[in-house]
Amino acid sequence: MDRQILTLFLHRYRGPLALVAMASVFINVLVFAGSAYMMLVYDSVLPSRSVPTLVGLFGMLALVYLFQALFEAIRSEALLGLANGVHDDLFDAVHHATVTRPLRTGPDRGDGLQFIRDLDAIHAFLAGSGPVALIDLPWVMLFMAVLFALHWWLGLTALAGTLVMAGLTLWSNRRTQAGSRELATITGQRAAAAATEIRFGESALAMGMQHRLVRRTLAWEDRFIAAQSYLARTVARLGGASRTFRMMLQSLILTVGALLVIDGQATGGVILASSILSGRALAPVDMAIANWRSLVAARAGWVRVIAGIATWRKPPPRSVLLDPPSGEVSLRDLWVAPPGASRFAVQGVSLTLAAGQVLALVGPSAAGKSSLVRAMLGIWAPARGEVRLDGATLDQWDADTIGRHFGYVPQTVDLIDGTIGENIARFDPEAGSDAVIAAARAAGMHETILALPDGYDTHVSAGAGELSAGQRQRIGLARALYGDPFLLVLDEANSNLDATGDAALADAIRAVQRRGGIVVMITHRPATLGPATHLAVMQSGRLVDFGERDSVLQRIQGNETMPPREVAA
Repeated sequence: MDRQILTLFLHRYRGPLALVAMASVFINVLVFAGSAYMMLVYDSVLPSRSVPTLVGLFGMLALVYLFQALFEAIRSEALLGLANGVHDDLFDAVHHATVTRPLRTGPDRGDGLQFIRDLDAIHAFLAGSGPVALIDLPWVMLFMAVLFALHWWLGLTALAGTLVMAGLTLWSNRRTQAGSRELATITGQRAAAAATEIRFGESALAMGMQHRLVRRTLAWEDRFIAAQSYLARTVARLGGASRTFRMMLQSLILTVGALLVIDGQATGGVILASSILSGRALAPVDMAIANWRSLVAARAGWVRVIAGIATWRKPPPRSVLLDPPSGEVSLRDLWVAPPGASRFAVQGVSLTLAAGQVLALVGPSAAGKSSLVRAMLGIWAPARGEVRLDGATLDQWDADTIGRHFGYVPQTVDLIDGTIGENIARFDPEAGSDAVIAAARAAGMHETILALPDGYDTHVSAGAGELSAGQRQRIGLARALYGDPFLLVLDEANSNLDATGDAALADAIRAVQRRGGIVVMITHRPATLGPATHLAVMQSGRLVDFGERDSVLQRIQGNETMPPREVAA
């Protein structure tokens, strides 16, 4: 998969890559102009004392440097375009893998943003000076050949120095690879700890836990600083050693050149030209060492990103589009385990709901109710069994398409940074005002929203701390009702509602029922069973009773092992 995607990118960006290659050829060829100018000045101009020759040579050199600067700009712009293109091509797949992985494997110990950081590392490397160093590395051999042509002792000295610097590069690779992987892991875990501290801030302040949470986060901070310091120290030391050795090598080549001049085997111009050429030959190696950390991070990030995309890839669009669901929802022998867990929270549940029916799902805590509705909506993938809408499994629809026919109010309603209108409209750029207002009216929130400073254009931050819990829940209900979904799932959607909110919720459920939709509501309040046409009782992950509401209630009343108060606990 890694090689296939790399081949695909090489083919897709063959134009910019060819431009980079051509610019690199001109840049490295024009480098010889400085050495040639130095040789001509020392070996021809100074002995002849010809000012016109000096001025002519300098004019040609200035023109060469102008073209060199132009080709440098062309190469850097082409590399930046390449970096931006790769980022844009991978963005959707990377973000899909980022949000899909925790829904399939459960949350990891980090903050879940490793793929995004990896994509940033790839972009930063491609847009930086690292690729330039790698592109120029093969030209080292050409500069070596020229030095050998000037004199074999000069070439041999430069070759020995290059081998030493190559050894430093390989050693740097071994020292930094493991450290980069550890730093990436610690960075995610550190960010997750900080996010937890912020999310728990109110309770921590109220219960005197702030200091303890800071100390827990400090442990990750210490590990982060230690890992980062190790990498920085390693790269800095190797970079310093490389630069020092490079300067010493240039002095050594000057010394060898001086000995050759004394021995009559070279001219003064050869000494200076060889010094410049040796510096240019070693510059890519030196630059590669300086950018080694970003190279290692980009390479490790590329491996993780490609593996993530391959594992959690977005399904291809459906060639045949099904009609919107309108008939029934059917669960067939459904077994569900939370992502990353081995214990089944739902075990062998089967039931069918027809249009216009309202199911109240009740049972004690940890009975598997929330797990069941998550599988019903396609949030969690069932381990066995299937969910069907009008006879078709969920994967026969595109996720975005079927999502328009679902409404969902989870136990904790999260709003996204934006306006209230945007949140209700699910951030649909083509949302009409009538549909947004209709959803708000259905949730009984229209007048409340109008009373806010900017009405539907009132801006709320992520989490909507500016609103009360009840307001957030009813805006979440309006969002769920937007677009008249066929299946509406309410997971304790009345937990923060007052009497007015309960009445609005009941009205919204009846409205969905009248237009032929299906409602599944998890409730812990017996008083909210009024709109229900059917009742399902779950215990320990199993469906222990299901049928019309009154019939199930009668059976519960007559079952001494399952008193009514336990059903609604």
